[in-house]
Amino acid sequence: MNFLYPTLGALLILAGFLFFVGRQNRDLLRARAYGEFLVRLLPLLSTGVLVLGLPLIMDLATVENTMPVLIAYLGGTAVLTVLMARLAAPEERRAGALFRSEEYEGAAATYERLLSRRPLPRYYSALGASLDILGEHRRALEATSQAIKLDPKLGIAYYNRASTLAALGQRERAHSDLQTIFRVDSSRRLRRAARQALATLEKGWLT
Repeated sequence: MNFLYPTLGALLILAGFLFFVGRQNRDLLRARAYGEFLVRLLPLLSTGVLVLGLPLIMDLATVENTMPVLIAYLGGTAVLTVLMARLAAPEERRAGALFRSEEYEGAAATYERLLSRRPLPRYYSALGASLDILGEHRRALEATSQAIKLDPKLGIAYYNRASTLAALGQRERAHSDLQTIFRVDSSRRLRRAARQALATLEKGWLT
């Protein structure tokens, strides 16, 4: 059985995932955090190596055990990929999980620990978002402003700072930050949220 074309197909799919993950983490490249960037790609890169080995493994299999070997190999590859993905940047993942579960104090404390090791713009931005929800607007403004200073193209930092500025009553600056999101590195989801925030902000001016 020829596994060349399935292998090439799997590699093309992996290349698509690599591109997607790379785009999600391109702020790390701007911050020259190449090691952290590689950590995010490592699970997919290791899967690629295993997929490349598939034809060799199948050549060693006999006709009788081809399917069991294929299932075991692909299953093992999938499990290894998931495990490596979960082990990548565990404290950052934990901070994100705390934020999503509305444990903002724990999230802020975790982001502060991360910043003490590596002052990445994404950590300052996320810390600012946590502090903003906790009502510590001055500290949140400092954190998000630092994120923008380190990476002027980080769209989420402008969104988080706009939230803080609005809470402080600085609507014009918040409006400016929200508009900046459409000119810098931002996802479709973030741009959609920015449009909604702009509409809310402008409606507030009219009332």
